[in-house]
Amino acid sequence: MVIPARGGSKRLPRKNVLGLGGKPLIAHTIEAALGTQCFSSVLVSTDDEEIADIARGYDGVSLDFRDPALAGDRTKVVDVISDICNRPDIQSRFAVIGMMLPTAPFRRGQSVREAMVRLTSDTDAVVSFAPYDFPPKMAVTLDEGQMTMKPIFDDSPLITGDTRSQDHEPAYRPNGSLYLSWMSSFLKYKSFFKGRVKGVVMTRLSSVDIDTQTDMTLARLLIQSNQADSDFL
Repeated sequence: MVIPARGGSKRLPRKNVLGLGGKPLIAHTIEAALGTQCFSSVLVSTDDEEIADIARGYDGVSLDFRDPALAGDRTKVVDVISDICNRPDIQSRFAVIGMMLPTAPFRRGQSVREAMVRLTSDTDAVVSFAPYDFPPKMAVTLDEGQMTMKPIFDDSPLITGDTRSQDHEPAYRPNGSLYLSWMSSFLKYKSFFKGRVKGVVMTRLSSVDIDTQTDMTLARLLIQSNQADSDFL
């Protein structure tokens, strides 16, 4: 299991080491990865010494200091995973590659275990999802100048009048909490979303993803009110 955690972040500076519930944000994900006892290896990929020091405090966690070229603002996290998977020693040791983002602190152990069970021989990958709060077909854009509404979908319910949200089929989005793939499938597709992909649905509370100060404020409020949906806190 790889936990990619770089030191830089523009929207919420130093987010991976900010305190949440009495511990650094990344600690929640490290403890979740170790706590499931599903993974033979937990690897923290970082470019940052403070993050590395946090990881060193946990038995069973390995460190990988990434190339600076993979630590920039425009780096895609899938490129970090690809770099790791392209190493012959990794390919020879592991049949499954996984990723947990450190910005998702409230994942439940049961969800992780369900994902492992669903990664069967006829499946390429398993990804965690959260339900949309509102039917995505009702999405619109607003012109920056005149703020004129433009529906994204031609058959927008806002135009057809089919606006009862309960009449729409449930839709889901990736929540950043968990990605699993057979090593062979990831090497083939360079993606967790290609081939035959199964999903694990997590609740909205367990799907909190921290990228901004507003996200962090919400996460802290959930902990303070004992509503954080996680069995690893």
